[in-house]
Amino acid sequence: MAVVGAGVMGAATARALVRSGVSVALLERFRIGHKRGSSHGRSRIFRLSYPDEMYVRMAQEALESWRALERDSGEELMVTTGGLDLGPRIEENASALAACSAAFDMVGAAEAGDRFPFLSLPKGSTALFQPDSGIVNADATVSACARLAARAGATVIEEAGVLHLEPEGDRVHVQTEGSEVIASVVVVTAGAWAKTLLEQVGVHLPVRPTRETIAYFDLDGPLTPTLVEWGDPSIYSLPSPGQGIKAGQHIAGPLTDPDEVGQVNQESVETISRWVTERYPTAAPRPHHAETCIYTNTEDEHFILERHGQIVVGSPCSGHGFKFAPLIGERLAALALD
Repeated sequence: MAVVGAGVMGAATARALVRSGVSVALLERFRIGHKRGSSHGRSRIFRLSYPDEMYVRMAQEALESWRALERDSGEELMVTTGGLDLGPRIEENASALAACSAAFDMVGAAEAGDRFPFLSLPKGSTALFQPDSGIVNADATVSACARLAARAGATVIEEAGVLHLEPEGDRVHVQTEGSEVIASVVVVTAGAWAKTLLEQVGVHLPVRPTRETIAYFDLDGPLTPTLVEWGDPSIYSLPSPGQGIKAGQHIAGPLTDPDEVGQVNQESVETISRWVTERYPTAAPRPHHAETCIYTNTEDEHFILERHGQIVVGSPCSGHGFKFAPLIGERLAALALD
């Protein structure tokens, strides 16, 4: 079998497949850990808090998969910090958490100020606090999944951009820039590059890639809880060890061509900076670093996990997929093995 794209989803899928005893080639157009796509960086949010029971249960299941990945890798990949949700959607999140027997409590702005003195929430507001939330180390996770897959027998081929897929009977010919791989099943986890690649085999992937800007601010003290302030667009922050706090807007960036080198959006940096100043009064008012990340978005922000003949599609992005990565890898592997 072959997996196209060695970001977090592809690396996790390769690990799950090779653990099932099949031969796997993991193909990456750049180098593993590159910064051109959606999987780079030191931290991502892990949270159970969703307004949909399905995602709460998936996150609960994913938590077990993360712990198994940590045991296999011998690394700490997840740090529990607790997480706060603020804004008009939190009652829906509370209902979904309660239905799934997940712990949470509602916290007024004054109480939140006492518990988290580095935070300043709007006067009179109420936040949802969920204690199982935290952060995962993005770069270390991609590296661990790829390393574990290779250790178990997967062939990892870097700088092998896939040019063409050609199904033929019960096989698929995968033409790369330097060679050809023939596989019984191909799992496409190529992020923003997946749409064009899949069109070659008649699979329409209804996604739009956007270029999102993320900024990092110095903040002294212990790791803060993650914070999601729901709105239009939503805005979030999370601790990024060694970098202070990381903050960004959710699906606020322009449409992008993934083959282009990303440029930081200064207007977005200004919006994020104003929000950080309001919510974290002791943080540095200006970021010490800003970068971009590609979101591959579906209209409803749901994931796409499908099988079309010998092709398995894995596009679980829309800016909120990383937390589910070990679980998504298992599910894509199951589709490929069925």
